Amino acid sequence: MRVAGVEFTQDEYSLNSVSGRVRIAGNGGALFFKFHQEDGEQDHVAEYYRARLLSDAGLPVEVPVATSSHPGAQVAIYRLRTEPRMADLCVGAERRLGAAASLSPELTRARNDLDDATAQVMLATLRPPAEESAGTALHQLFYHRLVDGDGVFPGGRYRSFYADDPAYAAVAHLRWRVDGVEYADSLSELAERAAAVLQPARLAALPVVTAHGDDHHGNVWAMGEPPGSEGLRLFDPAFASDDIPALLAPVKATFHNALAHPFWLYHPDEADGLGATAQVRDGVVEVVTGLRASPLRRQVLDSVAERVWAPLLAETARRGWLPADWEQVVRSALFCCPMLVTNLMAPARSPAARWLGLASSVVAGSRPASAGTDRVSELLRRVAP
Repeated sequence: MRVAGVEFTQDEYSLNSVSGRVRIAGNGGALFFKFHQEDGEQDHVAEYYRARLLSDAGLPVEVPVATSSHPGAQVAIYRLRTEPRMADLCVGAERRLGAAASLSPELTRARNDLDDATAQVMLATLRPPAEESAGTALHQLFYHRLVDGDGVFPGGRYRSFYADDPAYAAVAHLRWRVDGVEYADSLSELAERAAAVLQPARLAALPVVTAHGDDHHGNVWAMGEPPGSEGLRLFDPAFASDDIPALLAPVKATFHNALAHPFWLYHPDEADGLGATAQVRDGVVEVVTGLRASPLRRQVLDSVAERVWAPLLAETARRGWLPADWEQVVRSALFCCPMLVTNLMAPARSPAARWLGLASSVVAGSRPASAGTDRVSELLRRVAP
């Protein structure tokens, strides 16, 4: 390609990717590009960007016009689209309407349809444990961010973001009470447990599926006018594979699309408006989040719970492949979503954003120690076979 110019885009939802537009000389027009990049990926990832695999399986996915899938030099180039992404539509609605935001009828149907298609592919490709799944690219989003190149914990992002930070050390071993619910585990305990539970060799004993794996709403186009009237379309399948451990496959979409609030995660400058408060007393961090799940987030959570998690877990259990500790595997992976996607302790984040991020990580990873309940516990009870 004869490149005439390159423009980078500022994208709050792709915290570990670079994207933009490239202008091709002559009559080549403009194309869209995106690539994933993080330290250590060359050591653990065999291949990125297997969009054709998803397309052949029946998922609505944008297939790049050109791809380099080699870790460290990967890039996917797409034809330029002007449709909005689901992430932009959702945060726009929540900025306008706050806790009253909801999906339009078109987007509700489109979200349900995409979850149905996702589940259909997972169930059709569900197969016994595969040794090669220990090398699947998706582990880069979980285990390999917790350990160093030799598999030693703490390492990777967890060490650079948190373990080497004195401010984190001051809270790492404390207990938490979030919105009146007491939790059993500290942040340090949750991280250490995740490093043990999510070891690729250990997860290779679990059944596998074909999946996108990183299908958060920043990687979803809303097609048609009004948006969603022609369905949703996946793109940026950097971690797509046919050997993803089944219990990991829906995790990223579940957390980022439904359980996370965009203001503390993607737009931390706006977190102060949520009204969160935090205090440390007698070895306990007490956080009142001020968060109320909007109808929009509940609609998304209901869809992925009923249409993806419930049938996937039921079929896995029916075949005798569901491990006894399946809930802990899911919780540990959910914990990694906020903790390792960005540095929740970064000085540039407001105190409210930092407390909300850490508290949300605890809620994702730890069972309540008291009689209280929360959205994650309710989700897991709801989808349990």
